[in-house]
Amino acid sequence: MDATLEGHKGGMLQRLGPIGRAFARHLSQPGRGCFLGATARFWIWNVVAAALLHYRYTDNVNTSGSIKAWSFLHLALVSNAFFLTFLPALISTVLALVWPRNAGRSLTAVFATVWGLCLVAILADTEIWGTFRYHFNGMVWATIKNPAAGDAIHFSTSDYFFTGLEIVFIFVAEWFLFRFLLKRAPGGFRPRSKHILLWLLLPTLLAEKAIYAHADLYRDRRVTALARVYPLYQRLTIKRMMRKRFGFVLEDRPKVDLSGGGILLDYPLSKPVFADFEGQRPNIVVITIDSVREDVMNSDSMPHLQAYVDDPANGARVFKDHYSGGNATRFGLFSMIYGLHGSYWIPVYTESTSPVLVDSLMELDYEKYILSTASMDYPELRSTAWVRMEEDVNDDLEGDTPGERDASMAIAFEAWLTKLEAEGKDDKPLFTFAVLDAPHQTYSFPDPPEGAPLFEPYMEKVNYRDLAKNASDEDKKLIYNRYLNSVLHADRVVHDMVESLKAHGEWENTILIITADHGEEFWENGFWGHTSNFTKEQAHVPFVLSGPGVPPGVETRATSHVDLVPTLLELIGADPSNRADWTVGLNLLDLPADQALVNDHSQPEGYRRRTISSWDLLGIDAPGGILVVPTETHRGLVEPWTHNWQPMMDDKLIHDEASALSRTALECRRFLR
Repeated sequence: MDATLEGHKGGMLQRLGPIGRAFARHLSQPGRGCFLGATARFWIWNVVAAALLHYRYTDNVNTSGSIKAWSFLHLALVSNAFFLTFLPALISTVLALVWPRNAGRSLTAVFATVWGLCLVAILADTEIWGTFRYHFNGMVWATIKNPAAGDAIHFSTSDYFFTGLEIVFIFVAEWFLFRFLLKRAPGGFRPRSKHILLWLLLPTLLAEKAIYAHADLYRDRRVTALARVYPLYQRLTIKRMMRKRFGFVLEDRPKVDLSGGGILLDYPLSKPVFADFEGQRPNIVVITIDSVREDVMNSDSMPHLQAYVDDPANGARVFKDHYSGGNATRFGLFSMIYGLHGSYWIPVYTESTSPVLVDSLMELDYEKYILSTASMDYPELRSTAWVRMEEDVNDDLEGDTPGERDASMAIAFEAWLTKLEAEGKDDKPLFTFAVLDAPHQTYSFPDPPEGAPLFEPYMEKVNYRDLAKNASDEDKKLIYNRYLNSVLHADRVVHDMVESLKAHGEWENTILIITADHGEEFWENGFWGHTSNFTKEQAHVPFVLSGPGVPPGVETRATSHVDLVPTLLELIGADPSNRADWTVGLNLLDLPADQALVNDHSQPEGYRRRTISSWDLLGIDAPGGILVVPTETHRGLVEPWTHNWQPMMDDKLIHDEASALSRTALECRRFLR
């Protein structure tokens, strides 16, 4: 035996000592090769079965006559089937190595169970995709098992019956297939049989990843949109590498052809209808300050904004209970510009879909200017929100720090207004969307003007590693003062922009919005920064609205960033009757009469449930706590948390909020084909 091992592959195991030799003898037992050979062939057949089930995802998928899109759809079908079967294949291989060689029947039963569960999971997901147009996740499960789910899903008795038959067939077929392969397996494991996966699947994997990467680089949404069809699809993007290593200029990419409508996205269901408007439509200026939480809007940290609000002549309306639609910039801005929940980000991004807000303003012949201190390539708003107006985006402002570039923004805004006057275009309505970045970590601000306030002492340099690990109370005070100084700087920039509007005679006819993309936590719930939870510290933001048609005052009812789009469009003449066809939001100036005047956690009646998004989670703010709803399968099931971010030990909140879960599921499904 040892001589044989020394002359064959087992020699490597022999050199490991007694354990290696024992394992080598175990592998060389008669019948062990039968198990391994049958397992390899069983995997191949199950890849085929999984691929066939994947065809159910392609129902009603339109490849727009594109050979490239058609090729990707079918190559990805095979490669994704391989990816989804990899885990059960690994489990099966381990079992084949250790299972008693004289227990083939019991191994058959185990394999039938393992692989049957894999295929049944794919089968169930195809049904979920057909119903919801997204894949199995915690929200789907919570919706299905709750009584209120009847509003979101409708399964008949025949649906359950035939699905049950399919499940039984899968398990029985798996049992007979492995039994058949085991009986006809050769006495030893032939290397060629295991290489068939490599020779057949490797070219398929490489081809479909290359097609997707190329389509993503050149904005071929006919391909990138199709990636959503398959569960857990692994995207490959090369944009950063091409830009950094090869000097690829993303801004020079071809414009996206939007004439064909959505592929998987059905947004909008119908366009807003605008009535005739007496006189010139109002200007719209939206100023968003990164990471500003609601409680810093006061005379100390934002003196100019507070003075503006306090002056009755400005007619400002302040929304005291306003939540962002996300706990990160990408989703906060997305909810503002699209009026949709963040769950739509991926389909909008993959299809490069322009927002109804921008489409409407372009049709109404608005002059447009987008200003941003941070790059509009990340988050990818250049390819989404501004895809039809990239030439109007200025995210290359002068300055070495975010604070300096924020100051340059006010100068660029003034120069734009001056240019419009010189070109005789100042008689057209204006649209500006500005994103200031100074209060984002690391809280940047230049030296303030002489005599300007400053919070001292403050941290001169932010060290993430030290602060994240062990921030003392003194450190927290210093970093918070630095943050307040960056907010002070942003407040001055906003004031300068407002003064420019007044100086150029645009002020009286301007709808002005001042808000933030999300909040910022300073360890109130155990975290620093944002993106980590859905508490008010990370979601509650200032929101000030003023201009023609806006009644001044204070609004204490609950509002959200998704309400901005319907408010703006209806202020400039959109008919509200088909509002649900292009947004999930409400008009901030026409809130439901039955909504509580204050969103009090102790008063569930009239409490507005607001949705806050992150990458693969939604947070539903409810009176009893926060429901954390996964939008991706791997994130598990719905979890209840308290408002100060402590896990709840029971599912009472989930059952109490069944109707909110159902409503959210419908809202996240409304604009998908």
